[in-house]
Amino acid sequence: PRRIQQVLNVFHRIECRRENLPLDPLEPHSKKYADLKMDLNRMERHVLKEMGFICHVEHPHKFILNYLALLGAPEIRQEAWNLANDSLRRTLCVRFKSEVVACGVVYAAARRFNVPLPENPPWWKVFDAEKCEIDEVCKVLANLYRQPKARYIEVCK
Repeated sequence: PRRIQQVLNVFHRIECRRENLPLDPLEPHSKKYADLKMDLNRMERHVLKEMGFICHVEHPHKFILNYLALLGAPEIRQEAWNLANDSLRRTLCVRFKSEVVACGVVYAAARRFNVPLPENPPWWKVFDAEKCEIDEVCKVLANLYRQPKARYIEVCK
C-alpha cells in the first residue's frame, strides 16, 4: 500500500506535466492538497462500494443503553459497554446487524452478573434478533476471553 501523500504527489506531477506547468512540489498543508486528498478518499470509497465492500459500520453501542432501559437492567450497563468495546476486536460488527451484537453483549453481561431477562415473550424478538445469532455473538466473545493475555517481549537489551 502507498501513503496518500505519495499517490497525490504522483498525480500532481502528472497533472503538471500534462498542463506544461512547472514541477513545483505539492505542499501537504495547502488547500489544493486538502482538496485532492478529499477527492481521492471519496473516489476510493466509491470504488470499494462498487466492489461490494462495506465502507460504513454501525456500532452496537448506540443501542445498548436503550435496550437496558427497556429491559430494566441498568446495573449491567458498564459490563455490556465493555463487551461491546471488546466485540470490535472481532468481525462481529460486519457479520451481524448492530442490533444483534447489542443483544449479544447485553445477554452476555446479564449472564455474567446473573441478571434475569424476560423470557416470555423472548426479549430479543423485540430488538429484531434471533437466539442463534445472540448465542454466536456470545460464543465469539467467550473465545476472545479465552485467548492468552499478550506478553511483553523485549526486543532490545
